[in-house]
Amino acid sequence: MKRPIWKRPTMNSQSKTDPTPALLVQIAAAIKADAPKVLRGRASVVTRSPVLRSWAPDDLASAHVWHSDRGDGIDIWCVLEAADIRSLLPVVLQGPAGDEPTPLERNIARDTVERLLVATGRVWEQRAASQLPPAVGWCCQSILSDALGTEAALSLLSPSSEPQEESSTRVDLRNIPVQLEALTPTIELRVDAIARWRAGDVVTLATCQEATVSMRIGTIPVANASLGSTHGRRAVLITGRSDG
Repeated sequence: MKRPIWKRPTMNSQSKTDPTPALLVQIAAAIKADAPKVLRGRASVVTRSPVLRSWAPDDLASAHVWHSDRGDGIDIWCVLEAADIRSLLPVVLQGPAGDEPTPLERNIARDTVERLLVATGRVWEQRAASQLPPAVGWCCQSILSDALGTEAALSLLSPSSEPQEESSTRVDLRNIPVQLEALTPTIELRVDAIARWRAGDVVTLATCQEATVSMRIGTIPVANASLGSTHGRRAVLITGRSDG
């Protein structure tokens, strides 16, 4: 078995660094520094390192969303998802909140986040969740938690400026059980002969050397072959990949 060969990174690929993760960390640090004042000491903030992920507006239909762009070509989105709106309310109100936030409670959550965003020194505009473009990019989360362990995540999102490489396909090289079916060429039989079949009867198959056997895994054709034997055992010789 040949050893897999992996493409080594070139100097060109190593020299280009996406500035987005560092920018998200900087914004998250500003939020963390101002959180004790905004939340009046009711919660602590932990910043998680940026990670690549995908998102779509359909998954954020009930979220609060803000957008910021300084003209540097880096779009920053701040998202407070619906579940995090519910989690943030007990932290801010110091009391239980309903399963479904009221319009007033949603406004309280929105105002709290906007006060946190002021510390970033950027201009933020609230947008509809549907305006958040689907993308693969960086996500940096600020986790707000109170003394009871209630957590709410404030997510900073930004599409990656690096071109996305095609994901590598992983091939499992271990042996796996496969049920392989070999379909022999069609032969002609009389219906009454089939009706008389009994255990021990022998059915002669086509003997033409050019006859092609169809190899299938389940219902999927995988190869064409011809009948034969090897080392005294019946076998098929693969003659080509199936076009089906």
